[in-house]
Order: sequence, then C-alpha cells, then structure tokens
Amino acid sequence: MLRWARAWRVPHGKLGASSPRCLAVPVAFSSGRSSGQDNGDPRPLPLSYNLLDGDATLPAVVFLHGLFGSKTNFNSIAKAMVQRTGRRVLTVDARNHGDSPHSPDASYEAMSQDLQSLLSQLGLEPCVLIGHSMGGKTAMLLALQRVSCIYLGPPLSAV
Repeated sequence: MLRWARAWRVPHGKLGASSPRCLAVPVAFSSGRSSGQDNGDPRPLPLSYNLLDGDATLPAVVFLHGLFGSKTNFNSIAKAMVQRTGRRVLTVDARNHGDSPHSPDASYEAMSQDLQSLLSQLGLEPCVLIGHSMGGKTAMLLALQRVSCIYLGPPLSAV
C-alpha cells in the first residue's frame, strides 16, 4: 500500500514572513499480511503497558522498546522522567513482546495501529514518542499517519 504524507520544505535562507510550502511525499507500507487480513487496517491488539502518573495537562512521554526488548527496559528512565518533568510516562510492550498478545502479523502498520488504539483508549493524545530501533520505526510510522505535515530538510537552527 502506498500512502501520501505531507512534508514541510523550508527554503534555505531566512524563515521570514514567507510561509513554507507543503509537499506530498510517498510513504511505502509493507503490503503483506500474514494474519490473513487483506481488507482494511490490521485489528489492534490490547497492549500491555505501565503508566506512571503525572500532570495530565502536559503531553505524556511514551517509550517504545526495540526488537527483543520490553517495557521494562525503560523502568529506570521512566521513573526519573516523571520525577524531573512531572509528566505522565507510558512504557509499552509491542505486540509479540513482553506481556502483550502474540499475532502472526508483526508489521509496523500493525504495531502502529496497536499503539494508536492504546493512546486513544488512555486519552494520551497528543504525546511525545521516544522509540529505540523497532520502537523508533513504529513511532515514525505513527507520526506519518497522524500528522498532516512533517518537516523534512535541514535543522531549523541551520536555516
């Protein structure tokens, strides 16, 4: 499946009064689903998670582990993040990892759908996604699916 995401392109030079234009950028998704579902989005699984309490008015911080990892990889940093920032912190076991259910479909689309469903269920939108390796790819895909414009180009500090 090929979907389109919008990407911000800021001209080199000063940002000034001119607004950046928005361009369409193709985003490729894996088309194979080993779960036998070939119509629509994959069905989200109920993920295992740990939510540390903090200020509900601030966006929560969500940690996503890498391949062969689990939500417990982030226990220490999650506790420190709550103490230092006062934010709610969510650590999540991806499908087929830790205490989350297992499924033959281990695609990034499925993991993104699972996470999107969990964030909605917990009322944690908007949030800050921090992912390592596989979790980082899941976070990037979720951002592409949920954000209408994503900045691609040199760092704004360099412009």
